[in-house]
Amino acid sequence: MSGRDSHSEGPRGPRPLRPRAVPAEPAHDQDSGLELGAAVADPGLSGLLRRGVKAAIARWAVLRRPPAEWPRPQDEARHAWDGRPHFAEEFVFVGVQSELGVVARLEWLPGRDAHRVWLTLFTPTAIYSLPGGQALLRGDGERGWSVGGLGFDCVEPLRTWTLRYRGALDVHDPRGRPLRPASDAPAESIEARLDLTFLAGLLPFVPGTDDDPDLLARQLGAAAWDTRLLRTVRRHPLRGYVQAGDLHGTITLGGDLRAFGGAALRVHTWGVRDWGASDAAMQCFATLGPLRTWVHTARFPWVSLSGGFVQRPGGVVPIRDLGVTQERRPGRAPARTGLSVEAPGGPLALEAETVAELPLDMDGRGHLDIALVRVHAAGERPPVRAGVEGPRLVGGPARPPEDGWGLCFTQRRLLPRPTPRLA
Repeated sequence: MSGRDSHSEGPRGPRPLRPRAVPAEPAHDQDSGLELGAAVADPGLSGLLRRGVKAAIARWAVLRRPPAEWPRPQDEARHAWDGRPHFAEEFVFVGVQSELGVVARLEWLPGRDAHRVWLTLFTPTAIYSLPGGQALLRGDGERGWSVGGLGFDCVEPLRTWTLRYRGALDVHDPRGRPLRPASDAPAESIEARLDLTFLAGLLPFVPGTDDDPDLLARQLGAAAWDTRLLRTVRRHPLRGYVQAGDLHGTITLGGDLRAFGGAALRVHTWGVRDWGASDAAMQCFATLGPLRTWVHTARFPWVSLSGGFVQRPGGVVPIRDLGVTQERRPGRAPARTGLSVEAPGGPLALEAETVAELPLDMDGRGHLDIALVRVHAAGERPPVRAGVEGPRLVGGPARPPEDGWGLCFTQRRLLPRPTPRLA
C-alpha cells in the first residue's frame, strides 16, 4: 500500500519521495478522443470493465511504484520534447500577502518555437500585467527560464528559486480592463521591477500521486469507463508537482517600492496540454492565518477529479473530500467561491470573495479567469462594512476578523462538444 497511512488523523511530516503508481491522468490527454456521449465499441466488454476493471484500476491507483525518487532534483531542469505537437513545459509562481497577489508564469512551447509569459500583480484597486495579460514570444529564450524580461533561476533544486523582472506593465482596473487616457490611446503603463525569492516550506506535492488514495479511488470508481478510457489511463499524462513555501523580496512600481513577504505556491508541469480538455476546472491557493490550502477540481464528460492539501501548523495533509460552490457572473470570474474541505485534523469551510480579476483566452480552446480573493472562514464574517461591530475581546474594543488572501483560477471550455450520433 501507500508509503503513509491514508487513515492517519494527524498531519504528516516529511515523506520519502516514493510515490504510488497512478493511472495516466485523462484530464490532460489531448489525443484520447473521449467526448461527451462517446460510443462504446463493445457493450459486453464495457459491462465487464464496469464490473471488474473499475475496481482493479482504483486499487492500482493506491499502490506504490517500485522504489524511485520522485520528484527528483533533475526534474527541476527542462525536459526533452517528445515530439508531440501540443507538448508544453511550465513553471508558475503564485504569491499572496494582504491586498497584493503575484502570478508569474513561463511556458515553453517547443512545437511552436515559442514561450508564453505571464506576469500579473493584483491589488484591490488596480492590476498590472503584460499587454493583453500574456506574451507569446518566439525563440528558445535567452537561457533556460529567462524570457522577455522575466527570469526564474534555480538556486537549490526543490528548495530555492529566484524570480526577477525588469520592464513595463500595463495598468488595468480591478475588472481587468486596460486603463487608457482616451478611448483610442494605448493603455497606460508603468515601469516595474521584481526581485523575489521563493523558499520551499514543504516537499513537492504530486497531484494524483499524493492526493488522498480513497478520494482518488472513489472518483475513478464513479467514472464512465469504456474501452477508450481504458486506453487513455495507460498513456503518459501531463506530469508535474506543486510546492508550497514563502515568497519574499521587493516589488517596485514606478517610484513606489514595496516589500513583499507572503505565502507562495510554485507549479512545474510538462507534457501535452489542452486548455479545452475539461468542461470546467478550478484551482485555488488560499491562506488564512497560519493555515494554507491548495485545491484543484476538474469536470469532464466522463469523470470529475479533485484533490489538494491543507497545510496546518503541524504539517500537511491531503484532503479527503472537496465541495465547491460558486456565485457565477456571465463572462467574469465568480463573485464568490465557497470551499468545503474534509481533511485530517478537522473540516475546513472557507469563502473567497473576488476583489480583482483578469480574463485570458487560451489558444482559442479555453477561457481562464485569474482572481485575487479575500478569504475568511465561512459564516464568521460580520458585516463590518455596513457599520455593524465585529467580535469584541473581553475588556477590549471591537475587532473585525482578520482577512486571508488567495488566488483562484477558473477555466471553462470554449469549444462545443460534438453531439453523439445515434446508432
